[in-house]
Amino acid sequence: MRVLILGGVGAVGIEATRDFVKFSKVDKITIGDYNYKKAVEVINELGDERVDAVKLDVNNIDELRGVMKGYDYVINALPFKYDYIVTKLAVELGLSGVDVATEEDQFEFNDEAVRKGVLFVPGIGATPGTTNLMAKKAAYMLDEVYSIDIYWAAFRCTAPSPGLLYVTIWEFDPGLEERVVYEDGVWRTVPPFFGAEEAEFFPLIGRRLTVCVPHSETYTLPKYLGKRVRRVYVRGTWPDETMDLLKTLLYYGFYENNPVDFDGVEVKPMDFIYRYLLNNPRAKETKIWGYGLLVKARGSRDGREALVTVWNEHPHPDEWGGSRAYFKNIGIPLSIGMQFIIDGRVDSSGVLPPEAVYDPDDFFRELSRRGISIYSKIEYL
Repeated sequence: MRVLILGGVGAVGIEATRDFVKFSKVDKITIGDYNYKKAVEVINELGDERVDAVKLDVNNIDELRGVMKGYDYVINALPFKYDYIVTKLAVELGLSGVDVATEEDQFEFNDEAVRKGVLFVPGIGATPGTTNLMAKKAAYMLDEVYSIDIYWAAFRCTAPSPGLLYVTIWEFDPGLEERVVYEDGVWRTVPPFFGAEEAEFFPLIGRRLTVCVPHSETYTLPKYLGKRVRRVYVRGTWPDETMDLLKTLLYYGFYENNPVDFDGVEVKPMDFIYRYLLNNPRAKETKIWGYGLLVKARGSRDGREALVTVWNEHPHPDEWGGSRAYFKNIGIPLSIGMQFIIDGRVDSSGVLPPEAVYDPDDFFRELSRRGISIYSKIEYL
């Protein structure tokens, strides 16, 4: 069995690579990345003869197709703008795989994937990913589900990479149609900083104010949970310095990106902001590295109103690699998701979200082996 890891030396991809090499038993693992030099450094770090690397420009579709067709499985740790093309090529070539991010358009390949007997799972990171399975766990602790509220606290610096900086700023774009809530069969677009609500995460993160964000759980849970749910909200937050920055960009109209004249040179404000932050050392720093996840499901059980709470916990960054404490929460589920498919621990085909494929308790046991604990409780109201 041959596995290709796209973006395998990025901040997220490297954690997926490390976990996959440590726990999987496949014959060959190839890191496909434009940064070939770093890929070689990672190979030397891992010291596993199964691992090699190929320099790959994923913007060259023919080149990407040519590399992918030499493998049986693909793990996609690239930025989300590549989700669609990787899914398209995987299904076209008959590769099963997983993707750290997700876009609605990926699911249009479901029927073809079913015909070819392959399984591709988009959105199997921390959120979406672990949160989808936390929601499934919560829902199945109830007889009837009224609402699911997902909260996350992504504690990392503002600009760890171009892709992650883009995602952070994109999620609060006032013109974004993808920022939706689900209520009574309808998806409704909401403005940035809508639905502010405090959430209590595990002690490292603590109590934080969260706001509605554009996340795929809002789309997929009503369709694939296996139980009817009337309402789904996803709220998130970044560290205080990042949230303050986003409020400032909104208040002063940076998102409009109207060009400004600098002595005869027109500069778009948001272009400047991206370049400035990517080259600012302070944008690479933050006090806490970690990932808080929390799910609350309201409904009924045994004829009584009930609230199920599911939450995560992971080691302190001082014990878990500093900044790696954030990225492990994303890369490790991506690796586990692929291993479940390879090991035959799932029996599905198509392009499907995590809640349609994986058993939560089974998945959580594997997370626990890596230091990520998931807890749950039920309270009667």
